[in-house]
Formats: sequence, C-alpha cells, structure tokens
Amino acid sequence: MSAEEEISKINTEFMSAFADGDAAKLSSLYTEDGWLMAPHIDTFKGKEAVQAAFQGMFDGGITKLSLTTIEIDDCGDTAIESGEFALYAGDAQIDNGKFMVVWKNIYGRWCLHRDIINSNQPAPE
Repeated sequence: MSAEEEISKINTEFMSAFADGDAAKLSSLYTEDGWLMAPHIDTFKGKEAVQAAFQGMFDGGITKLSLTTIEIDDCGDTAIESGEFALYAGDAQIDNGKFMVVWKNIYGRWCLHRDIINSNQPAPE
C-alpha cells in the first residue's frame, strides 16, 4: 500500500476516534515525541500532552473533526500532508482551517510526527 493510501486509512481512523471522544486512541497515532501545534496555545509535545490536548477539546464540547487531504508528498520514510479541516460541537461547525502533518514511517507504520493546525477564524482579541 502506498503512503497516500496508508495515510488516508489512518485519517479515517483518526476521524472515527475523534467522533468517539477517544483521546487515548488519537494519541496512539502519533510518534512518541509527536507534536500537536494549535493556534493561540503552546505546542503539545509527546503522547501524554497530545492526549491531554484532545481530552481538553472533548471536555470543551468539541464532538467531530472532518479532514480533507489536498496533497501528500511521499519522501520515503517521511511524508508531508496538507489539507483542510472543520471542527464541530454537535451539529454546529465552530472552526475551519488548514493543516499540515509531517508523517514518519516507523517500522512499517505511518505515525503523525508534527501536526500543525491553522484556523481560518480571526484571532481572539
């Protein structure tokens, strides 16, 4: 299976775990030293911090994430994905924007390594 096919499969798994509110499953998709970089907040570094970030989202009422991949650049054991996202609380879309993920293939398994999210919404004042 190509990097693009594997990453697409993992993104489906990611969105499903998000809809289930499963922060532990989400963090398991990252490398041990993976980062989650969201707007207006410090970087979450490592699986425990990434898990806590997702749990915070769920505790704050976020219920769904939609990911649309625009491009995947396969660089061997690393791949770079760019795309667009939408976040929901119930049926209401509360945010949208773009993302970029640096993926690493570790022992035959693609994992998110650096995950950056950029909102299209104005910065809070």
